[in-house]
Amino acid sequence: MKQKRKELQHYVKKKKLHCALFFNLSMNIDPNFFYLTHYDGYGCLILLKDREILLVPEMELQRARRTVKGVQVKVYRKNFWEVLRKYIKGKYIGLDFNAITLSMIKSLRKEIKGKRFVDVSALVRNIRSVKTKKEIGILRKACSKCFRNFRNFDTEKDVSGFLYIETIRDGCELSFPPIVASGSGSAEPHHTPKDYKLKKGFCIIDFGVKYQGYCSDTTRTVYIGKPSEKDKEIYQFMLTAQDNMIRSIKPGQRCTRAYDHSLKELGQYAKNFTHGLGHGVGVEIHELPDLRMKSKSRIEEGAVFTVEPGIYFYNRFGIRIEDTVLMEKRPVLLTRISKKLRIF
Repeated sequence: MKQKRKELQHYVKKKKLHCALFFNLSMNIDPNFFYLTHYDGYGCLILLKDREILLVPEMELQRARRTVKGVQVKVYRKNFWEVLRKYIKGKYIGLDFNAITLSMIKSLRKEIKGKRFVDVSALVRNIRSVKTKKEIGILRKACSKCFRNFRNFDTEKDVSGFLYIETIRDGCELSFPPIVASGSGSAEPHHTPKDYKLKKGFCIIDFGVKYQGYCSDTTRTVYIGKPSEKDKEIYQFMLTAQDNMIRSIKPGQRCTRAYDHSLKELGQYAKNFTHGLGHGVGVEIHELPDLRMKSKSRIEEGAVFTVEPGIYFYNRFGIRIEDTVLMEKRPVLLTRISKKLRIF
């Protein structure tokens, strides 16, 4: 992520900041810290105008030096703040206000006195929204690991449990708890899998894995039992609409325009579309761009995002189809799983 760190250093110079600090001092890995280093251990990344320094405890030194390239790795043995103060000489310090805790702010003000802290969280979100070639390669592999098959299971929990086990066997993590919603449960966009027999009708499976720290997100709707001609027609309508939505997206387009186009595609069913059209994916499952009604984002070349229209009929059924898409000169599907209606 040297390229992305350089972008941040340019910002530090432009805004006349002395440096920007990113912390990972707990078991919960900070996404921006991981994004800039691809290192998930304890530490503090210091981006100065002309240097990049990673402070780590002694026990992490070997792993940090092996993992993080192009950065000076320094050790703190006892007093973290004493070592940090050596590099913090100027007045204005960039911080990720979205990730920093209140207790950490108090510690910073106590240990590094007389400083002014400037929020750089929006900048990092924007930098993360455009992926490098390496990130795109990782995301392609993450997407390829989504759906392998759908067997006959007894309950929704059986399906979600199977997806979890297969993910672990594959050496990955889940991006989020899988959604398995059968029958009337499919009318709930964020249905929690239940320990009851799979219901006949449409069944939504929303699933993603995290591969080398990067998330994938895919939804397919299958059918349990024998679908009527009306069922087949409405599914085909949704599939055609989703394909048209993806094809219509252009580089530099406002997300609100993509969302408005989705409503036109859905026509009479637009009133049954109850959530955003999609979201960026990367080291977090929800990143920029944000494809919603009032979004301020644009879809730039290099962005990776989902397109996931769904229509929901209260207490009856729902259909959602979702792909992860890379924005190049035209949209490119990263998910290659068939969207043909599967019947079980």
